[in-house]
Amino acid sequence: MMRQYQALKAEAQDCLLFYRMGDFFELFFEDARIAASVLDIALTTRGEHGGEPVPMCGVPVHAAESYLARLIRAGCRVAIAEQVETPDEAKVRAKAEGSPVSKALVKRDIVRFVTAGTLTEDALLEPRRANMLAAVCEVRGTIGIAACDISTGRMELESAEPGQMAAALARLGASELVAPEDWDLAPPDAIGRPRQSFSSEEGERQLKAIHGVATLDGFGQFDRAMLAAAGGLIAYLEHAGRGTMPLLLPPVARDGSGLMAMDEATRTSLEILTAQGGGRAGSLLDAVDRCVTGPGARMLAQDLAAPLFDAGRIRERLSLVRRFQGDPLLRADLREIMRKLPDIGRALGRIVAGRGSPRDCGQVRDGLGEARRIGEMLERQEDRPAMLDALLPRLSGHGALVDLLERALVPSPPTERQNGGFIAEGFDAALDELRMVSGNARRAIAALESRYRDDTGIASLKIKHNGVLGYFIEVPSRHGDALMAPESGFTHRQTMKGAVRFNSLQLHEEASRIGEAGGRAIHAEDTHFEMLVGEISARREAIAATADALARIDVAAGQAERAVEGDWCLPDIVDEACLEIEAGRHPVVEAALTRAGERFVANDCTLGPQDRLWLIGGPNMGGKSTFLRQNALIVLLAQAGCFVPAKRARIGLVDRLFSRVGASDNLARGRSTFMVEMVETAAILAQAGERSFVILDEVGRGTSTYDGLALAWAVVEAVHETNRCRCLFASHYHELSRLADSCDALSLHHVRAREWKGDLVLLHELARGPADRSYGLAVARLAGVSPQVVKRARQVLDKLEKGRAETGGLAAGLGDLPLFSAALQAEEAEQDALRDAIEALDIDAFSPREALDELYRLKALASKTAS
Repeated sequence: MMRQYQALKAEAQDCLLFYRMGDFFELFFEDARIAASVLDIALTTRGEHGGEPVPMCGVPVHAAESYLARLIRAGCRVAIAEQVETPDEAKVRAKAEGSPVSKALVKRDIVRFVTAGTLTEDALLEPRRANMLAAVCEVRGTIGIAACDISTGRMELESAEPGQMAAALARLGASELVAPEDWDLAPPDAIGRPRQSFSSEEGERQLKAIHGVATLDGFGQFDRAMLAAAGGLIAYLEHAGRGTMPLLLPPVARDGSGLMAMDEATRTSLEILTAQGGGRAGSLLDAVDRCVTGPGARMLAQDLAAPLFDAGRIRERLSLVRRFQGDPLLRADLREIMRKLPDIGRALGRIVAGRGSPRDCGQVRDGLGEARRIGEMLERQEDRPAMLDALLPRLSGHGALVDLLERALVPSPPTERQNGGFIAEGFDAALDELRMVSGNARRAIAALESRYRDDTGIASLKIKHNGVLGYFIEVPSRHGDALMAPESGFTHRQTMKGAVRFNSLQLHEEASRIGEAGGRAIHAEDTHFEMLVGEISARREAIAATADALARIDVAAGQAERAVEGDWCLPDIVDEACLEIEAGRHPVVEAALTRAGERFVANDCTLGPQDRLWLIGGPNMGGKSTFLRQNALIVLLAQAGCFVPAKRARIGLVDRLFSRVGASDNLARGRSTFMVEMVETAAILAQAGERSFVILDEVGRGTSTYDGLALAWAVVEAVHETNRCRCLFASHYHELSRLADSCDALSLHHVRAREWKGDLVLLHELARGPADRSYGLAVARLAGVSPQVVKRARQVLDKLEKGRAETGGLAAGLGDLPLFSAALQAEEAEQDALRDAIEALDIDAFSPREALDELYRLKALASKTAS
């Protein structure tokens, strides 16, 4: 057995091996130690290997899914090794091989690899989150990305420049990523796979074979990088499924031209699908999701992760939301029906992957039936938007399949098929006859039990059944001797503590009838099940289209519900570079304040050609970051096709959205907080264009005052002069307000605050003009900094401000402070040298050539002083 285990473990490689032994999956050696730690189960030993006890743990087969879920969430990958022959078949094989029959070992094989990206079971998946598997590779300088969610069959292919790979993968949010082994550009969390599997020719061949087509032109235009990634993805799916392919729908080509671009830093900063601390709570998705189905929630997440850059498509989505928003009775009726819909997309995925159950077939039946009902309801509506008219045909057309499933299946089919009982009475007359025979035999056994009690006078006699003995007669031990006599007609089978078990000829005959009829009935139901699976699989694409249509309707109705609930408005999408938000709010912050019984302070934002760059000052905690983020989120929501939290919104299409807000580091990549800030700022300056929208908060705060101010100043100028994008720039540097004199499209604003009787009152309102001060000491006092520290800081501040007032210089007054005196003395000495050189000039005595030489000398001296 251990030799067999070791051979399978070598095949499983870095996966934990679930080795089937009877009713348990057992794990040995290091796998057992890992699993016992993760699952918090007992670690035992069994036998010896190499002179040492073998570590061992196990989980029951019937509860394996719950244990698998915990292992997958912990980052483990699991190989499932099942028994692929019966003990009797093992004996026959051993005899044919000339091996001792008594030592015949049941053959086992790995039937499936369970990994984060290859899950289909409901117990292992989150209902409201897509589960993407992605493959990435490089072909002649182009990055190819293939991604699929095998639980629903959704598949998309994309190509990008190497610098865009991280952003594309961030949008997908894949649970698992595979890449060619030893590839220099492979993401650190990617699983290495053989390079030869990433072949564009093989990828193209596989896609054609899967979809039964001679050319892929009907699905879109795919370059060689896309097809190579598809080849790697399909090869990995074949490996994980041991040759059994899951549901894969025709691939969709993504070229990125119709989507708003966002990099990974922006997605993290805006907390679109997950909050900073991890998890859904506190994210934008959590604040806006009002879908009543899992597929709807997954589609909404896709919309938010990939907002559109296509005014026509955005308006189509918004029109559908507006139709449901304006008809509360229709919306309520529709959502009530959809609340009970099964997840037919994932049921279809399990069926096509060979992991389906009778219940999955029942879910397809019920879901398609309700889809037809929803379609009939919506067809009766007047003033249907174009998107709804396009969706309606996908909700029908399954009448024959639904009729077959309704006739074939019981109303509530079981999750297991081994014991039968899921084919409805009346569907198959021969099956009904077998069930009647089996039922009659059971009644005959009940009658036999009654007769034996009367004949023997033993009232406690019972006829029982178990998986080992089958049917048997059981009496208490004190009556056992009475049935032992040969003339009694009973045959002794087993003596237990407190009971004795017997058989009889009549019982054997009735049990044989039950077994024979039951076995034939199970076989008949299995045959019917395979037929139903074939019928469903033949319509996989049409069923998947119905599932998508239902999800889109759920998203639109859910967003209509959210709009009514929060008094959100329909955004006006235009093609000019503007952003006009009246009384805008932050959807996540407002939701949190509402739960706490507080009111969110709304603010306007108007960016246009004359004031496309806002410079915003004011105190910490005053609402600058919230204001920046809320406008970015309003743009994102609008282009995802959602109503927005504002009184009015007029939004010019944004091609790229950038957010540089908040402090963080990336120690794993050797980057400090300031380095991360500069990397993200550099990316914005390199990529933002006139159609982009940028929010920048406190650029330069991670370094010295002079360096930080200089960087912030230069960044503002670059955004204004070079990028020329719409931008909200928040900063504590008051000196930046001087840029309004030279930057004609820059507008000064601040968040209002007041000090009242020594306390800081934050008004969270935005006003025109520069901030008078930053209120940093008041915020420190509000945060609990000790009075002694605040008092000393006030003394230092007074010196600085006094020096500034007297000389107009930022550093004036610092000379009285030990920390700054040495540096200032050196600076003042250099400035004095320059001043002395200028005063010593006898300008009238210079010839033109001498004057020019002297000017060069002074310039060199000035450069030295500045440095």
